[in-house]
Amino acid sequence: MKELRHILLMAFILQMPVSGCDDDLLEVTDENRLSPEVFWQTGEHANRAAIGMYSPLANQFGWGRMRVQHTVHRGDATNPPRGEAGNFGADPALTTLEWSWGEYWKVILRTNSILARVPLIEDPVFTDAAKNAILGEAYFLRALQYFHLLTQYRNVPLVTTELALKEVRNPPANPLDVWDQIISDLQAAQPLLPQAWDDENLGRATWGAATALLGKTYLYRSGIDGTNDYALAATELKKIVDSGIYQLMADHADNFCNGCDNNAESLFEIQLDNTKAGWNTDTENDLRTAAWEADIAPVGFSNQGGMEVNQFVLDAFLAETNNDGGEDPRARSTLLFNYPDAMVYETPFVEAFPDDLGLIAIRKSLDMRPGKTAASFGFDGLGSPINWKMIRYADVLLLYAEAENEATPGSALALSALNEVRDRSNMPPRATADQATLRQLIRDERLLELVFEGDRYYDLLRWGLVPGAFTDELKSRAGGLQYQSGREYLPIPQIEIDTNPFYEQQNEGYR
Repeated sequence: MKELRHILLMAFILQMPVSGCDDDLLEVTDENRLSPEVFWQTGEHANRAAIGMYSPLANQFGWGRMRVQHTVHRGDATNPPRGEAGNFGADPALTTLEWSWGEYWKVILRTNSILARVPLIEDPVFTDAAKNAILGEAYFLRALQYFHLLTQYRNVPLVTTELALKEVRNPPANPLDVWDQIISDLQAAQPLLPQAWDDENLGRATWGAATALLGKTYLYRSGIDGTNDYALAATELKKIVDSGIYQLMADHADNFCNGCDNNAESLFEIQLDNTKAGWNTDTENDLRTAAWEADIAPVGFSNQGGMEVNQFVLDAFLAETNNDGGEDPRARSTLLFNYPDAMVYETPFVEAFPDDLGLIAIRKSLDMRPGKTAASFGFDGLGSPINWKMIRYADVLLLYAEAENEATPGSALALSALNEVRDRSNMPPRATADQATLRQLIRDERLLELVFEGDRYYDLLRWGLVPGAFTDELKSRAGGLQYQSGREYLPIPQIEIDTNPFYEQQNEGYR
């Protein structure tokens, strides 16, 4: 964000009238900085720029930490202890909003430069396939950034050209225009991206990632802005189902353990490791560990206060038995609660919470490998390398089931996709149902399969269920704030309001 502040300040200075100055004084070259004319010459330059596009995604101001606070913490399933973005009381001046906002624009500005410069590179060893893949990555990453900006903040600028200083500040665009741009970018990315990368490039965007996000975009736009693009969503998502490229892992837990990253179920995830040097340095040594672990760890096992889970989530897992008469296995790979031999890192649950055996906490994605204690995660000791899963095949199947059911009420294809997810966890198949019943069954399954992966609040938002989901008692245990009308979206960071003259007013509910 400091970098963005400097850009904004310089833009302001350069737009001021200048008089009595020697023009030569304004034409100073920084000999330590590569100019665009020097850098954009080879395929290697293009590849280095492409890697730079991904960099802000993984640091602690991006999906390495702050974005998880802005997604997982906002759902009705969790009870975060702090009144920040996780509740409806976020202050526009909240620093985590400011920091995360800046990382979005770093990626967007870099994608715009790549889309403008890479087509002009004349390098005989830079093949068309390599060039197209990098362009496809840029289209995908720009779309991904705008998708999350739009669903989190709603009223955001739309910048699609290489940024000059005078263009830094733009007015918020019509949200429908942003949706259109996301769709256009993903349609451009699809034919350019490979179906897979080699082992040295795992984690880079693929055709599957772009296609899944395109289907998800049509689905979200239908719910949020009433465009009825369900058939379009179903068509795109079915391409992935029919491709045979992806498959469900044998166990739901296989997606969230140490060493489970970039598996057969993964379409796109944020690449994290144990690197812990730096603080928003935006270099190869920047902090890229799963620093969000401290924010979702149980009460008493984190210096961030700890996270609690609301009772209805556990109740949903225990509401039915599996095909063998036992518990839904996803309960224990998702939640920490008082079941036999439950462990919280290296401590038995009954010893960790002897005075509160009814406490429910998050298990999914916590790095509880042998020898790792509660004191050895985050910024101190051993970092967690577990990637943040952005899109996985189980999500695609449930998105497809939902879109297909909306486009073709009670569709057998929708039911089949839903049951494929349930079958993986040995849960009994759902029977043929009418549209309304099947709709609810799919929504219920999204909670069981995907809770704490970042989409819960945005599912409630697009289903129009936010007001009713946050009941008076839901957030009371940890002092969370209740739903406030007009605050369905996060506030635009105050720094943007203060420095961008085109923002005439804050988001509704924060004015």
